[in-house]
Amino acid sequence: MQQLEMLEKTDERRCGICKEVKSESEFHRKVSGRQSQCKECRRKYYIENKERYNATSRKHYQKNKETYHKRDRNYWKNSVKGKAAKAVRYAVKTGKLIRQPCQVCGAEKTEGHHDDYAKTLEVRWLCRAHHRQWHAEFGEAPNACTVRHWTPTKERML
Repeated sequence: MQQLEMLEKTDERRCGICKEVKSESEFHRKVSGRQSQCKECRRKYYIENKERYNATSRKHYQKNKETYHKRDRNYWKNSVKGKAAKAVRYAVKTGKLIRQPCQVCGAEKTEGHHDDYAKTLEVRWLCRAHHRQWHAEFGEAPNACTVRHWTPTKERML
């Protein structure tokens, strides 16, 4: 009988730090279930060790700064989005495109928004706020795939 009671699912867990039995909602979710420490104990641990983690992250970034910059440069150089943005900048510089005010609010400082990245010079001009709002509402434009070397498998093409 005790074994059956042990196998029953409960909505309570024991914290690995403070050893208190608490409701499952007091533990953060993770992919394979819940954390082993309650939210309160994790918060205390983070606050006590925050400076150590921040210092470690800063040191790692400083040591590998060039790698991070190189990765970012390669992303924009090789991505469809980066190439479209570069084409628009060049067209504005050479006079093929004229920067317009925001289509929504009329602000002068604008960004070129692509509805389709395959049509690099077809842009709508939006201020930063309305550009972000547009993407939040409608998501990413077609042809925004940034992995250029990926090819679908035969199963995916069928």
